[in-house]
Amino acid sequence: MKAITKLYIKTFLLTAIPYFSLMTLFGFDEISKTIILKNITASLFFGIFMSLILVSFHWYKLKKDGVKNITDENIGVNQTKKIETKLNKEQLIQKLKLDPTIRKMKMTEIENGVLLKTGMTMKSWGEEIKIILKSNKENNFEYQLSSSPKLKTTIVDYGKNLENINKIESVIKNIA
Repeated sequence: MKAITKLYIKTFLLTAIPYFSLMTLFGFDEISKTIILKNITASLFFGIFMSLILVSFHWYKLKKDGVKNITDENIGVNQTKKIETKLNKEQLIQKLKLDPTIRKMKMTEIENGVLLKTGMTMKSWGEEIKIILKSNKENNFEYQLSSSPKLKTTIVDYGKNLENINKIESVIKNIA
């Protein structure tokens, strides 16, 4: 099954089932076959509408950002990538502090890397970005970049976490 189809189904289920549960729960004094059927119908339409809108916008944003092939890895909200560079941890931090976009993020040094936190925007509730040193071989450092939403129940992020990973990679590798 294609990754985009799985996301449509997942979004449908994660919106329709809670909607049905809430509609039934708050209408508990009027439980009858007609009310249950009405709630099921309304939940199906709500789930279909929400999955079409949310996933279609997510898909459009990924395509707009240059993602040609939608896979399970790049369609999810948790993004991870390994990069190699000559920069040690201190040099990496200095380079990140020079970038105008990354400078706005809250930066915290952690044991083997850096933790960046973004604030809430119209697209998201904020993200946590970790840059962890994985290995150091002859002044060639390997870092693992990971970006995930602060709100763990996020279903779609409109490509924001993939954008974060790509931005940090471009800053580190001087592509920007």
